[in-house]
Amino acid sequence: MAKKGSSRHLKRYAAPRALKLPRKSKVWTVKPAPGPHPSDSSVPLLVLLRDYLEVARTAREAKRILADRQVLVDGKVRCDPKFPVGLMDVVQLPTIDRSYRILFDGKGRLVPREISREEASFKLCRVIKKTIIKGNRIQLAFHDGRTLMGDFQRVKPRDVLKLSLPEGEIIEHLPFEKSSIALITGGKNVGMVGNIVDIKLTEGPQPNVVTLRAPDGTTFQAPEDYVFVIGKDKPLISL
Repeated sequence: MAKKGSSRHLKRYAAPRALKLPRKSKVWTVKPAPGPHPSDSSVPLLVLLRDYLEVARTAREAKRILADRQVLVDGKVRCDPKFPVGLMDVVQLPTIDRSYRILFDGKGRLVPREISREEASFKLCRVIKKTIIKGNRIQLAFHDGRTLMGDFQRVKPRDVLKLSLPEGEIIEHLPFEKSSIALITGGKNVGMVGNIVDIKLTEGPQPNVVTLRAPDGTTFQAPEDYVFVIGKDKPLISL
């Protein structure tokens, strides 16, 4: 009988570049399960606990921690070792009183950044789609797979909403506009932060080009799909 579906295994040399793992020390790694983030831009919980945070020495210990319901992602208990965590996700370990936010480093790899308990109470979600559904209601789709329905006339795609965890209620609206502070999530300038100084509209299928100014005064550019707003006057998250 023929095999159904894709492979359930993943070798380290074929792992996505977003994973910060040594490629030649071992043969296999964990393949992320289907979830809120794509497999090429996410980290399985088992890898996060064992290889990143080093709270477990082996895969068996990491699975035990998850089975004991000691790991929260965005305020919800997650027990699947292959559950994918990605950009802006908040991972909490209540037993050791530590919280982390997943961000990109300067090489485009996802890394956990330790944050305070107060900062772990919210999350930034980028709007990737806005549609009108039955009943003339507006539905927003975010970069982490979640959706919200309501009266969002002022919210546009590429805007960012600050949501409370785990309730998912809107705390603040961060528009995609000039002078906003943004984080670059892809390309050669990945991981850089700056103020938006110009948004150049382009014709055709190509994305608009955004020019940003770094804190040291230098300017750089990135496609609008890689620009993630993180604040107005100052960043809302630790970098």
